[in-house]
Amino acid sequence: MTTTALLPLTLAERSLASDELCVPATFEEYLDFAEQCQYNVEYINGEIVSMSQASLPHESLVGRLTTIFNNLFDDDDTVGVFSSNIKIHVSITGNSYNADVSIVNGEPDYLRLPSGYLSTSEIKNPILVVEILSKSTQAFDLGDKLEDYKLIPSLQQVLFVSQEQSWVSSYVRSETPGVWLNTSAHASTDTIHVLGKPINLGQVYKKMKFNS
Repeated sequence: MTTTALLPLTLAERSLASDELCVPATFEEYLDFAEQCQYNVEYINGEIVSMSQASLPHESLVGRLTTIFNNLFDDDDTVGVFSSNIKIHVSITGNSYNADVSIVNGEPDYLRLPSGYLSTSEIKNPILVVEILSKSTQAFDLGDKLEDYKLIPSLQQVLFVSQEQSWVSSYVRSETPGVWLNTSAHASTDTIHVLGKPINLGQVYKKMKFNS
């Protein structure tokens, strides 16, 4: 029995399991399993990892941001906006993440394994990634995952978007190697910049209702 046999394949089976599942696996086993299962998985430090499944506010924000970004870069044929079905591969660490939204400038640089296999669901050259924060993932996303993302040479910006409150945190690569500039926005009238283009925070959270 392979280790991936310990993981559920269907979304219905996954909904009955614990919030977080971690199973040791090779990267090849991870790729094979990711193609078969009905939910998103990541590969982190030699393990296939499945976090709790996305909430309605999470999906609403993903759809909202995807629309905003597509409109923002509609006149630029070189820019592509992708959902979490396209995974972000960090070559230095070997980890792969399901960024909720990613942006690529130019042709995607797909992951090619030493065997010659080309994975068209894994890219290595995003210029921006977005993570929608939840209570269960926030500490990891703002910690280890952010540090991993910073190792991607092409990456220019990381956006963290809260689904619990009106709050966006942006990390932008500076001209000084290893230095990223962090800014946050809270009010609906605040402006955040996406790859240098301004958007209003009220646009991001339009129609969103938060628990008091």
